[in-house]
Amino acid sequence: MAISTVFLDRDGVINEDKPPYLIRAEDVAIHKDVPGALRKLTDAGIRVIVVSNQGAIGRGLHSRENAERIFRKVIDGAEAGGGKIDAWYYCPHAPEEGCSCRKPRTGMFEQAVHEHGIRLEEAVFVGDGFGDAVAAQTLGLPFYLVNQGWGPGTRVECDDKQVPYIPVANLGEAVINILNNREGNNI
Repeated sequence: MAISTVFLDRDGVINEDKPPYLIRAEDVAIHKDVPGALRKLTDAGIRVIVVSNQGAIGRGLHSRENAERIFRKVIDGAEAGGGKIDAWYYCPHAPEEGCSCRKPRTGMFEQAVHEHGIRLEEAVFVGDGFGDAVAAQTLGLPFYLVNQGWGPGTRVECDDKQVPYIPVANLGEAVINILNNREGNNI
């Protein structure tokens, strides 16, 4: 399969999740496999796009400015190994707002496709939540489910509701799988 784009969820995949919400920049902790995994994707010429629900904004628990400060710290930490995140999108709405961008809806993906010329048939998604799995299924994307963050519970829910996924320990393992299965792979 030709892969040109990897979509990533943020909390639970790139950084440790801090339920119910990550709302302090000083609490950002990047998973140790992430900088190297991101570097491998960048070296392979694969675009990386982050799509993340950030409902704490809509619930008034913190501001967009604070959320973006946290995002910048996450991105900087993830890119510390020399890899690159090409773009990031977040949904600021609370779940009850019913917006079109909050996963499992696909608005953030559609925006990324439009702005970056992404071909969905050349994309995959790595996430840890059931909303991630459903968004991937809706878009027809292969979905790599990490076994961290919400991953263990999501695995049970996906099995129960027959939502497809590829189980991986973390982003590092997902990237190895993606690169090993990529057409024209020379890594």
